[in-house]
Amino acid sequence: MKFKTVSEGQQAVVLNHLGQGKLVIGPERLFLFRERFYQLRSNTADRFGYIAIQENSGSIIHKPGPCQIFHNILEFRNCESKNASCIDANHVLVVYKRLKGGEAQRWIIQGPAVFIPDAEEWAHEFVWHGADPENKTRMLPGSNKFTQLPIIPDNFYYNVREVRTSDDTMLTVKVMLFYEIVDILKMLDATHDPIADLINALCADVISFVGTLTYQQFIEKTSQLSSLDTYPHLQQRAERIGFKIEKVVFRGYHASDQLQEMQNTAIESHTQLRLQREIEEQEQKLVNFKLNQMQKRSIIQQSMQLKRQLHQQKIAELTQKHLLEKEKLTLNHKLALSSMETKVNAEIKEAEDSQMIVQLANLSAANIDVTKYLTLQYDLPATEEIRIAKMTSGFSN
Repeated sequence: MKFKTVSEGQQAVVLNHLGQGKLVIGPERLFLFRERFYQLRSNTADRFGYIAIQENSGSIIHKPGPCQIFHNILEFRNCESKNASCIDANHVLVVYKRLKGGEAQRWIIQGPAVFIPDAEEWAHEFVWHGADPENKTRMLPGSNKFTQLPIIPDNFYYNVREVRTSDDTMLTVKVMLFYEIVDILKMLDATHDPIADLINALCADVISFVGTLTYQQFIEKTSQLSSLDTYPHLQQRAERIGFKIEKVVFRGYHASDQLQEMQNTAIESHTQLRLQREIEEQEQKLVNFKLNQMQKRSIIQQSMQLKRQLHQQKIAELTQKHLLEKEKLTLNHKLALSSMETKVNAEIKEAEDSQMIVQLANLSAANIDVTKYLTLQYDLPATEEIRIAKMTSGFSN
């Protein structure tokens, strides 16, 4: 015998010695005699959760929150609080629902959304290859488990190991694959691990490409590993499982340590020779540049000198032309002056003759002998002739 108290907001179940039970809702004070007392556990769910209830009959009920359920052992076998599926943006949730006859219905919920399943519903769980936490270029089977499927473009690193060339050189080819999911239903029907399918197709294409080449040919054609045309199997397989290959990036390769050392030495020598060649080319370009500049400068100087000579010649021609024009003007001026002097002299002579005629006419009118007058007037030249004759006679003596 003993007393038990059920507080307010709590519940309990009391079983008597016959196995009969009753539900007690607090607040209440109980006296127990040959009875067992069971405090009921409270289960709560907020607006982002629900309570999964399994009844004694086997039925399952999901009650969305916010709510509170006590685990009544008289009615429930199990009662558990669970979180709803909060679907992020750019993610989807694949949901199945059990129908009558054992069939199931499938649909896709696009995020952002909050999904609270019914008792007959469950979310699809994806189990794919995932990157090794210690080595991102290795993919481990079954390591990536999730229910929310991302539908945004994604990528992964992968090293295709033990790839042999035609001359039996072992290589490791490093690539980076970019992909995008374009058809979720096709992916669900065609594969359970699309990453594994993409890796297998990628390895097949790389092995097919490298196997037909020698090591030297492979080095010369490594740029083709970044072209989608090199990966036909990968593109075909991606299309069959609802994926789209955006691009494949070649990240390099690795050979054996000895071969890699030889390759590094060859690359170093080749790089040194290439640098020397580039230096020599730069020097030759510098010399050619100097010669071209000197040639251009010489052409410019010759052109300037020719222009200077042409200018001087033009100045001389203009000077000569100016002098000729000046002399011509001077001569014309002299001729004009001479003509004017001749004309003036002629006019003076004519005026003197006219005056003489008038004077002679006046003398004649005055009964003066004009002939005698003229003879007397011009008697001087005869005297001068006589003097010259006398002087000539004196020299002869």
